[in-house]
Amino acid sequence: MPRAQAGFTLIELLVVMVVIGLATTAVALTLPDGDAGFHRQADQFGLHLRRTRDEAILGGRAMQVSIDAGGYRVSRRDFGRWQPLADAPFAPRTWADGVTATLPERRDQLDFRFDATGAAEPQRLRLVRDGLQAEIVVDAAGTVRVQ
Repeated sequence: MPRAQAGFTLIELLVVMVVIGLATTAVALTLPDGDAGFHRQADQFGLHLRRTRDEAILGGRAMQVSIDAGGYRVSRRDFGRWQPLADAPFAPRTWADGVTATLPERRDQLDFRFDATGAAEPQRLRLVRDGLQAEIVVDAAGTVRVQ
């Protein structure tokens, strides 16, 4: 008569490991993204600045991105006046919850301007959220860096 064996089979162990893996994944997907979400928004803003610069070069007209406490919007210089753009990808955007743009003292707006050659007036903007910060830098050549 065969003797009963104590312990778990390999299949049982694999099933338990799969269940634990699925539970861990479900928990990880429901956690807030923390640092990654903030830095992703800073990178996205940097991409919008680069896209605006490219549009200034391709369109042969000056472009600007205006930043305020609530978000940012893009305008194009047409016939001596700044015309706000409302269509994608240049539609106005708001900052995510908790993100603050640090504006220069005594100013409620900061403008990043790109001329038709892509050159810009050097500017810096700091985004802050819950002790995290990212700095967006545009140099005179119009190069955009997110630090």
